[in-house]
Amino acid sequence: MAEEGSERRRFERKELNTEVKYTVLFPSINKGITKNISEGGLCLLINEQLNKGTILRVEFALPGEEASHIEAVVKVMWQRRQGDKFLTGVQFLT
Repeated sequence: MAEEGSERRRFERKELNTEVKYTVLFPSINKGITKNISEGGLCLLINEQLNKGTILRVEFALPGEEASHIEAVVKVMWQRRQGDKFLTGVQFLT
């Protein structure tokens, strides 16, 4: 039997005191336009400014007789303003 006041945990806890960074994720769907594509990534035209390194989930269709639906995880590599929108280079991670 466990001693009174002792915690019953599956794994032993070790004290750790260090800085942690976290992001609260909210499900949202935003739309933009693809400008070009390569084996390494995409260039997008989107409405919002994003930080370099931001991870996105993208979905798009490749045109053609047998259109392919693509879903991928990408990382923002660069961004520059184009009028009231942002030209955004992303690298495929998956």
